Formats: sequence, structure tokens, C-alpha cells
Amino acid sequence: MLSPDQRAIVQRVFFTWVLVALVWRAFDHSLLMQLEAPVLGDGANDLTFWLAYTLGIPQLLTAHPLMAGLLDATLLGSALMAIAVPRGSFFPRIHCAAALLYFITFTTWSNHHYRPILGLLLAGVPFMFRGPDRFNFTFRALRYYTLFIYTSAGLYKVFRGSWLNPEQMTGIIEGTQLELFLAAPDGWHAQFFTWLLEHQTVNWLLFALATVLEVVFVVGYFTRRYDLWLFAAAMCLHIGFWFTMRFFAFELIVLDLALLPWGRMLRSSASSGSDKMVSSPAHATV
Repeated sequence: MLSPDQRAIVQRVFFTWVLVALVWRAFDHSLLMQLEAPVLGDGANDLTFWLAYTLGIPQLLTAHPLMAGLLDATLLGSALMAIAVPRGSFFPRIHCAAALLYFITFTTWSNHHYRPILGLLLAGVPFMFRGPDRFNFTFRALRYYTLFIYTSAGLYKVFRGSWLNPEQMTGIIEGTQLELFLAAPDGWHAQFFTWLLEHQTVNWLLFALATVLEVVFVVGYFTRRYDLWLFAAAMCLHIGFWFTMRFFAFELIVLDLALLPWGRMLRSSASSGSDKMVSSPAHATV
């Protein structure tokens, strides 16, 4: 279990990454005030989206630049304040509420269910609780949800049999990278995709390797011993997805931080700090 002092450190780390992810989205022109008042929308995702759409929340936020800017400022400001006040739970709660509205609105009006945004919401949930028991329970739940994301993705490929299809990766590249081939055919990424299309066996091996790395996360349900290795596997997957599909779920990586052995790392850091204090000249002359 993490102590209140350790919780404060972890909160700062999590919300620092969330803040960086929001800045990343700003440079990608993906904040609400950057949507340029879209007129198309899709509220047929699930009951939560239907409820928000019926209440007119997405319509209100996208039709009024001031409201969109206010929500964006709340997202950024609450993340910044959660870093500045790491022992409190007020600003994480404000952030989670704003992140939920942002996720629903962006998804509705982009007509694209971009799930990695959920990382900005779920990462703040454990820090909504100040009590050690509730915080540690929800933090463990976040770890299990992160394991589920990767495990389910791997098992989906296994049960569908797509990992046995030698043309699966080829189809993904042909279906998603047409714009790149037309806009920058001489770029290194387009050249790399061309090489992959000419070497279908390498394509299949990369897809099969990704499937194995995802399925391996099932180990985390039974032991925490290999969590650091699972974190490394998650980073390899994200980097691999960028090279092979130009897809980098920057917002989702914050959830991978739940796989790190925070208790052991922070105890080791505290112990090394104590050893330095004891060995310093001021303490040696007692």
C-alpha cells in the first residue's frame, strides 16, 4: 500500500504526464476550441453519449467558443493544480469531470471513437479519494484495467484468428496509410511502409509479435513480480505501433504508469536518501 506521502508523489507524476498529453493534443489541434464548430455529430455510441446528446451538452460546448475554451482551460488548469496540490482530491475530481465531458464531446463531433482519450479520465480516478484505503483500492483497480486493455487486444486477435493471417498487417497498412503515400511518398515512413508491403513475412512476424506481447499481460493478473517487464512491453508496443501504423496513443501511456512498482521504488529512494544523510560529515561527527 502507498502512504499519503507516496500518493502525493505518484499524483504529481501522473498529472504531469496528463498535462503533457493535453499539450500534445493542443499542438495536434484537438482541443474543443480548436474543432472549429463542427456541424456533424454522432450520438449513437452508448447510453452515456445518448444522455449527454439529449441534454445538449456536446452541442453547447461546440457551438460556443467561450464554453469550449472554458472546458479546455479547466482541463489544463485542474491538471496543473493537481500537481501543485498533490495531497488534495478536489482538483483531480474537477479534472475527471472535465475529461469526461471532453471525451464525450470530442468523440461525438469527430465521429470517431478515439478511446485513448480515456487515459486522461481514468488516470485521475484513484486520486479522487484522499483516504488511503480507497485510493489504494482504486489504484489497484486501475492496474487491472490497464492489464485488461492489452490482454483483451491480444486475445481478440487470437480468437479472431487474425494473427494467423499473413495478409493482416498488409491490409492494415494499405487501408490506413493511403494519405501518407499520396502526400509524402518519398518520406522515410512511406518508404518504410513500402518495404513492409514488399516483405509480407516480416509484416506477419511483427503482427504476431505484437499479439504475443499483448497476451503476455495476462501474467499480471496472477502476480506483480513481472510488472516492470510488462511496463517495458507496453512501451515497446506503443513505439512499434508508431513505426508500423503511425499510431501513437500518447494519452493512454499514463495508464501504463500503474504497472510500475511505486511502493518498492519510493521505498528504495527514501532508503538511499537516508543512507546519504547518515554518511554525511554533519552526521558523522555526532
